[in-house]
Amino acid sequence: MTDPMDMGDALRGFTAELDAAVVKARRVAAQARETSAKFRRETRQLAESVKAGTTRATADQLTDDRLRRTAAGFRTDNGLPVQDLPAGGELLAPPPAPVPHTTPGPVRATGSGRRIPLPSDDDEDFSQERIMW
Repeated sequence: MTDPMDMGDALRGFTAELDAAVVKARRVAAQARETSAKFRRETRQLAESVKAGTTRATADQLTDDRLRRTAAGFRTDNGLPVQDLPAGGELLAPPPAPVPHTTPGPVRATGSGRRIPLPSDDDEDFSQERIMW
């Protein structure tokens, strides 16, 4: 027959080891979540900068199209989001020329809901501007 004291010591030792294993598992899981969140955040930022055209890719940085399709298939099969990113050739193409942005001139609202442009500083065309509106 075993000594009851030995059983208690063994149970306490087992409980201590189990507690230590649980603490370690929680710590490792938290580190993995943190690492994964950082990776996803950086990937999302990179994808957004590529979409916006602020980051330029080089040919050696491109992922093979077959691997891209495989990764997209994996994400789709597992119910994960699949971002629609440009293909490698599109990333290497020069950025499109910027479209000039024009701003409308100042306007004055009338009581009837019409908006009449305010006269410009160009004295030559002042009378024509008032007649047109």
